[in-house]
Amino acid sequence: MLRPFTFSNGVTIPAGTHIAIATKAIHTNEGAYENATEFDGFRFAKLRESEGNAATGRHQIISISTENLVFGLGRHAW
Repeated sequence: MLRPFTFSNGVTIPAGTHIAIATKAIHTNEGAYENATEFDGFRFAKLRESEGNAATGRHQIISISTENLVFGLGRHAW
């Protein structure tokens, strides 16, 4: 059953409203990723190696963050 959702700041989204997020703008942000507009199939592997985060799960394909919204973010992330 769909119902309206109200954020903590009082903004309400009516039931049935479609919401979109500008993921391309986030994923091509040079502030988040070096050479963000160039394809690098090993970008996240390099980030894991350089930051020593292989075991923590950071920069995994399934990781979620404000810089990686492929699978969503927050309570309803895939």
